[in-house]
Amino acid sequence: MEWTDLKRLDSLILETEAAGAQIEEIGVSVEGRSLYGVTVGDRTAARTVFVIAGCHADETIGPLTAVSMLQSLVQKPVAGVRFKIVPAVDPDFLHRNTVNIPANATLRDLLSVETQHCRDLEGYFTTDTYPECVAVRRWMQKTEQIDAYFSLHSAGLISPGLFFYVGSGSDSQCVDVVANCTAAATPDYLPLLSYDPTGETQIALAPGFLEIPIPKDKLSSSGNPNSSLAYVSRYFKPKFIGVSEMPLAVCPALNNVALSEIDKCNREFRQTGYIPHPFQEISLDDQLAVMSTFVESVAQYFATG
Repeated sequence: MEWTDLKRLDSLILETEAAGAQIEEIGVSVEGRSLYGVTVGDRTAARTVFVIAGCHADETIGPLTAVSMLQSLVQKPVAGVRFKIVPAVDPDFLHRNTVNIPANATLRDLLSVETQHCRDLEGYFTTDTYPECVAVRRWMQKTEQIDAYFSLHSAGLISPGLFFYVGSGSDSQCVDVVANCTAAATPDYLPLLSYDPTGETQIALAPGFLEIPIPKDKLSSSGNPNSSLAYVSRYFKPKFIGVSEMPLAVCPALNNVALSEIDKCNREFRQTGYIPHPFQEISLDDQLAVMSTFVESVAQYFATG
């Protein structure tokens, strides 16, 4: 895949139907764009993995990962596991952000997307603020059980390394399987952090895997009670809840510095194309491989558990 594939996500999604994907228009955005829900894999499966991407329309790796997984899973379904995927929860703002992405996009081109249009459909997922969230919730409610849940995001930064969030209450054996598989798929140049540079959590479960609290009831103010994680946890109680935080580049000199220093370096890069530290871009192929492994490895746990 290429970054410019973001401009033709709908056609890439619809192409998977010929290979066996079940595609539903689960809603229509405010500006009239189709919101797709796609079911792929073993339709008689006992286990269901639910994935959403693009809740933050300026985080572009999620929708590309979702479509890449669809293309793979229609060719090689996982026995005993059904995947239900919403590739782009906010198609309107995603369209605005990606329409001008050039061919052979550079890191600076992609970082410029991060400063454009974004709404917090993740943080308002349980409310009726956005009709797109209402549509996704209604589609979820048609699912009898969700055994694993993923919300795909990107860090959107030149970062000291890579980390994933795991929802509190996730099955520890499942966490171990997913963490080990993801580590094996992660290139050596991409460090898996054992701390959270944002300061959201201090609980490390494995290299690159950090636990975040999920509120257990509607009245709780801990964590984010309006997030998709809280909604799924409350109503489906899955064995695993995961959130990706994939950066676009890594800079080891930012390891263990304050978040304000990381933000300063990213502001400087957006403005000047330069920061005073060496960094390495993460290729799109590497991003897709790590993100897809993060999601699909939960199927290995279900196959052996």
